[in-house]
Amino acid sequence: MDNWQDKYLCPLVEKEKFSLKKVKKLVEDFRILFIHSISFHDAPKEPIEELPDFTSKDTDMVYSVCREFYNDANERIDKLEDKAIKLLSYVSALFAFISFAFINTSIILTKIILAISMVLLVLSMLISFRCVNVKGRKSLFIPDVFNFESDIPKDNFDKKVISKKLLNTAIYNQNIGDNTADILKAARYVLALALIVSTIGFITGIGGYFKTSDATTTVKIENQVELKDIQSRLDIMNKTLEQISNNINNLDNENLQEEIDRLSNELELYKTNYESLLKRLENIENSINIEGN
Repeated sequence: MDNWQDKYLCPLVEKEKFSLKKVKKLVEDFRILFIHSISFHDAPKEPIEELPDFTSKDTDMVYSVCREFYNDANERIDKLEDKAIKLLSYVSALFAFISFAFINTSIILTKIILAISMVLLVLSMLISFRCVNVKGRKSLFIPDVFNFESDIPKDNFDKKVISKKLLNTAIYNQNIGDNTADILKAARYVLALALIVSTIGFITGIGGYFKTSDATTTVKIENQVELKDIQSRLDIMNKTLEQISNNINNLDNENLQEEIDRLSNELELYKTNYESLLKRLENIENSINIEGN
């Protein structure tokens, strides 16, 4: 007797054989999906004809099945939106990594290849955004449960009627899901292409990332006289400030206000001098940085 697993279970998935025809078909599929994903789209359309009325007497089963179709269509769109958001996070992380590699290489060819991969990643982001917050899906509303054609609105709370509306709405939403899936597939194709291009860029510039520079930078300062002048002025100002502090501690109450006014004027003068000295030091530092570069 044959093993029941071989008879009643699905066989193992075999690896697909390489074929140029399949590669050509993949490239053509990518071309069609890419053009579709970056193009403007018309609003979704209703089917040419609605489904016929249900004849089954088991209305509970009919309603249950149609409700399941309706929920599945909405859940499919929600899952596609979640996948698009996750894809955006992957693309953002990869973009940051490639940007870091782009900045830290000095090889022109590598920079060009990495720049192309970053452009592809931006395209993948833009395409993925079209799969987030999908609009246009249908849902049941008041006109679906009330008939307003007569003078007095009449309700249509019949399980067969509601089931048919649920099923027609599910068909409409599945069409939106199919379109969203195609756009998301195009974004994945572009991401895969960006990965291939960036890998080529890393390979071409791999030597540049491990190259260390043995050259030392020597900074030559030619304005020693100015630095000594600044240093001497700062020493004088520090001594004066110490003297002012000692005088304040030795003051009596009668001369306190007079001395405070005089010291306030002197401090303002020193503040101006400090700002002038700091500006001169800043200019010297900038000139040193320019010479160092």
